[in-house]
Amino acid sequence: MFGKKTVIVLFTVTLFAVALLTSAPFVLEAGSFDLNIIDVPKAYTPYRGDMNFGFSVYDGGGIFTSAVLGVSDFVFLGIYFDMGRFIGSDTVDLSQPGVIARFLITDGSKTLPAIAVGYSYFMRGELSKVDGTIVNGAYIVASNSYYLFRNEQNLSYGLRYPIVPFSYSKPENLTVFVGTDIELSPQFSFKGEIEDIRIAQGRWDEVWYNFGVNFNIVDLVSIDLEFKYSHSIDRLVRHLTIGYFTQF
Repeated sequence: MFGKKTVIVLFTVTLFAVALLTSAPFVLEAGSFDLNIIDVPKAYTPYRGDMNFGFSVYDGGGIFTSAVLGVSDFVFLGIYFDMGRFIGSDTVDLSQPGVIARFLITDGSKTLPAIAVGYSYFMRGELSKVDGTIVNGAYIVASNSYYLFRNEQNLSYGLRYPIVPFSYSKPENLTVFVGTDIELSPQFSFKGEIEDIRIAQGRWDEVWYNFGVNFNIVDLVSIDLEFKYSHSIDRLVRHLTIGYFTQF
């Protein structure tokens, strides 16, 4: 019968096919409906019935897929699957599915910036795992708008506290993050972020500096080329992400 890799590929293709067949007409603009900058979250939630699908290939032949549904205009829920070393001849490291959730507290329309709290993975990729596990935890994020290149841009910043793996859930692993995406046209945007900042402890060699570009090749489908660097590994890590947005 089918092997494990074949079953996973068929499941992923089926998921995207269902999304394409059930989608409503809509035009996606660069960065407008990204739930995260790269790994850093935004204080943004999609409208009720909106769905976001993501498919990433990361270092070491790993694959990361996610699906998120807007259950209201202020809340979304989702799930992700991580498969380390999926591409290649090594044994696949199939992790347990993880939960993604976000609740919007303020939408930024008044005095306060947009603020959201949530639970999610922190970073995709083999080199950022702890004991072979993607770090998951709670976060609070705020987002402000600013104008550059005649477009409204996004600046997001906040705090993360790890919960999984439990051995890593310690106050000294509380981190700060900041990031921005800069839309140059409806089809193209830049993005950059800094994460895993531990200011109080001076663990600057563990900080990650990430940047990328976003292309909308056709309506509703985007491609992201992402690059990550940390002095602790002293090399550039590359990610390729395909995103799909739809409405039910």
